[in-house]
Amino acid sequence: MKKFLAALLLVLPISVFANDFGASVPEWKDFAPSAFVDVKEPKGIGKLNVTAAYWYQRRVDFEAGLEECKEFLNNDERFTCYENLKVKQFKENTDYNARIEAQQQSSAIQEMNSMQDTMMPVNHYLQNLGRFQPNEFH
Repeated sequence: MKKFLAALLLVLPISVFANDFGASVPEWKDFAPSAFVDVKEPKGIGKLNVTAAYWYQRRVDFEAGLEECKEFLNNDERFTCYENLKVKQFKENTDYNARIEAQQQSSAIQEMNSMQDTMMPVNHYLQNLGRFQPNEFH
């Protein structure tokens, strides 16, 4: 019986300790592209800075969310907060990836249209090529 109580006294603090850290605190590196894990506030204008500014703001919001979760004293509430933060970040990543894909498709369509515009004179020449015979130029 003493061994059982001793084991229980060892397991109980470990289980409480595990519950506290079982909430698996989300990490920014799990949500950000590797190039933007340590992003700093960008200065200036440009496509790279716009992207960096987006990921910087996401990081600021993420860290604010972490601080809100850490304020919960109840482990269950903290765990729920962490899970909600993860879901929010995954949703924002999905939305971001959809926007990037739509921009790339739009860019590809514009590029195809501009290629057709530049190909029209060649196409017109090829269509009319059969109409002229070498004998006609004598």
